[in-house]
Formats: sequence, structure tokens, C-alpha cells
Amino acid sequence: MLSPLAYASKETDEVKKILPFKYERVRKIKADKKIAYACENTAFITLYSPDGLYDNFMQSYYSQNNKLQNIKFENYPSEAVIRYKQGGKYGIIYVQGDFIHITKPAFDKVEFPDDNSIAGKILNVSFAPLDNIILYVKYPYKNGGGEYLYQSAKMLFYVSPYAYHKGYVFLNPAQVKENIRIENNNLYVKYEQILFPKSDYAITLAEKNINLYNLKTFKKIEYKNINLAPLTQMPIIDSLSGLYEFINANTAFKLSNYPIDGMMKIANKLYLFKNGQMHRLKGIYDYFKLTGSDLYINRLTGLNLSFQSENNIIVKRGEKWGIVNSNGEIKVPFAYDEIYALSANIEENISNIGDINAQKLELNYIGQETPSPIYIARNGRKYGVINDNNEILVPFEYIKYSEDNDLNAVKSQMGITSQKEMQRQNRKEVMHSLPWFITSMILYPLWLILPYPNLNININY
Repeated sequence: MLSPLAYASKETDEVKKILPFKYERVRKIKADKKIAYACENTAFITLYSPDGLYDNFMQSYYSQNNKLQNIKFENYPSEAVIRYKQGGKYGIIYVQGDFIHITKPAFDKVEFPDDNSIAGKILNVSFAPLDNIILYVKYPYKNGGGEYLYQSAKMLFYVSPYAYHKGYVFLNPAQVKENIRIENNNLYVKYEQILFPKSDYAITLAEKNINLYNLKTFKKIEYKNINLAPLTQMPIIDSLSGLYEFINANTAFKLSNYPIDGMMKIANKLYLFKNGQMHRLKGIYDYFKLTGSDLYINRLTGLNLSFQSENNIIVKRGEKWGIVNSNGEIKVPFAYDEIYALSANIEENISNIGDINAQKLELNYIGQETPSPIYIARNGRKYGVINDNNEILVPFEYIKYSEDNDLNAVKSQMGITSQKEMQRQNRKEVMHSLPWFITSMILYPLWLILPYPNLNININY
């Protein structure tokens, strides 16, 4: 294995490392009369240019997207992780200063803790630390299924690409601060701040076993007095306060300050709790899109509680989405392929999560923001912005990532380059090498303007 590329200072003859990782192959290439290096190992490739070919890469990414769609992003960070999909699998593009690291599309899922941000929803981009980005594969395959194995992105880059754990990780959600304004038929989204929880811990679920996992040490927390398990028997309740009393008395959890007004999904029905009374949401629905799925209380007990506003409930009927109020009255008709609520930050913590001698885990509800009643809606590949009265605030337009003729030109050039590569090496070598058209694709700006998970970035290994 080759050591990271290095150079010697003329004055001191001191060897300085340029590349952050070790690679099996390093190639020197030219693009636009500038030098770049394409470096490959078994898990990812790295692109680096001492001539500044990749300077301000993320800013170009935002700028190109802003030119091509009616949702504009402003003031976002220059270091980020982009999720892409190819051939039914996911990979990530990690932009780190002057370096672009591209993992193989080998994962069944890639989860970001800031997926609730507008930038996360629209651009498939995350600003989370690598140890808060979780990569999944399914193994072994059983009757077309399989069990999830996971690792953090940090482990893939810095520890071992093969160090997986069994189970599923529930990440602590980020607190997203994005300022929005509507102007000239566009939605402008300005980055203010994204806060990631200070906790080093995440909840993991393997089969029916709940564990708490240290993201820094990659180890499970071994509690001496607590046996974590989801609720296996639901009590008969008519209030949320009664539910909390049951949890406190019969589980390893102690709840504090959780609202007594809210809603709970059971099967395909939604029950609403208000002023000590309970009623079922009128109507027949196929799915509910509620805020709060990532609450600790839900992840640790298996419940489906939400404390969002009862005035605007996003529901699905058949193949279409709409919005109803607490009485089942339609506010937004079932006319959309997708409706996204803007971010609603929820604050919650486990105060004694690191205490291995704890008798119960103490779950504390702190509060929740009330989001603006503005929604991003999708019909096909057209996106627009509506309010809770179905008034169109930003017209529906295609997200024009690029024109077809531009894509066809790139595909044609990539095909020619690929054929030349095939002629030069045998098929086995090509499968384990970095084809030149990966570099061509990255250098051509249109090909990194494809962030949506249902759009394929044609990276081949």
C-alpha cells in the first residue's frame, strides 16, 4: 500500500504529508490545464488538486443548484457530505477542504442526523461530524431480506472499512436553524446554524434488543441495573398522562416534562389527546407524516407519539398526500406526490445516559419549535411551496438539474473514455481500479448537480 503523497520542503528538507489517507494507487491527471491527483483504496477514492481545481467546491455546488431551481440556498458551509445513489445502492461524497472523497456505492442506507433540514431534504447534503453519519449494509440475505449491519462514516475513513456492528442506530437529531423567505417566486433558505447534540451516544436496535452505543469508542454501554426493552404490552389508556405513569412504573425509563396534549399513531389510526380527552382522527388514511419519530420516548419504547400541532396533519390517502385538521377536515387536497413540513426542532435529553450504575434512564422533554405553516410540495419532478390553505407561494417548477442534451453529451464522452479504459486493461482490473470517467464526471459540474436519491449518479467501480 502506498503512503500518502508527500513532498519535501526546499528549506528544511522536511517531508510533509499532503493526502490524509493511504492509497493503493495514485494517478496524476490534467484537467483544464491544472494538475489533480486521483487516489484509490478499497473503500473510496480521493480527488486532490494542488492547483485549486476543487477550491470552493461546495459553494459551486450550491451556486449551480440555485441557478437551476426555485429553491435557493445561501450561506451554507464549505465542508459537507453529499449522499448519492447508483445501481440501487448509496454512497457518500465527503468534501474536506481541498479534498473530495468518494465512497463506493455499497450501502443499503445512509442516514444523516440533519435530514430534517431543508438542505438535507432538497440537496441530500449533511454538515454532521462523520461519527454522526451512519452507513448500513444488509447481511446475510434471508428470503430477500437481511439484518442491518452499521458503521459510522468516521470508521470507514479513519478506522476500518470492514468494521461493522449488528443492528440499527437511532441518531440524535440536529437542531436546524434555517431562515426562510419568499421573494420573486422563489424560496430562499439561509443557513444560520445547525447544532449537533453534545452527547457521544446513540440508541441502537438489534432484533428486539435496545442498546446505547458510544459513537466515540464504538462500544455498547453495559448498564448494571437496567434491561432496555421496548414495550411488549400496551396499557389501556385514555390520556397521555396515564401512559407516562405506566411507563414510569413498568419500564426502565423515568419520564419528565412530556406534554399531555399530543397524538399517537396505532396501526393505521391516529388518536389525539387534548385537555384530558381522547378521540380518533376521522377518515381513512394510508399513512401519517408526523414530527417526533426520532424522539427518545418513541425509540426506546416503540411508541409513535407526536407533539406537533393538531391543526395541520400531513396524511396520505391512496397514492397522494394532503393536510387535514384534528377533525379530519381537508385543508390541503390529496393532490401531491409528497409534502414536506419545514423543520420543527425538538429538544429532549437523557440526563444520566453515561451512568452505568443508573437504576432508570431519565428522559427529559425540553420543548419544541412551532414551525411556520409553509410546506414544500412535489408533483412528479416539479416542486413548489404552499401554505396550509393550499395557496401556492412559490410556483411549481421542474428542478432542472441539467438539460438532457448536456447529460447526453457527458454520457457519450464518458462512454468513449470507458471504452478506451477497457481496451487498455482487462475487465478484472477495471472493476478494481479508478476508471478515468469518474474523474471526468467530477470535473464536469453538471454531474454533481444530481443530489436526489431517486436520481442516479453514474459512478462505477
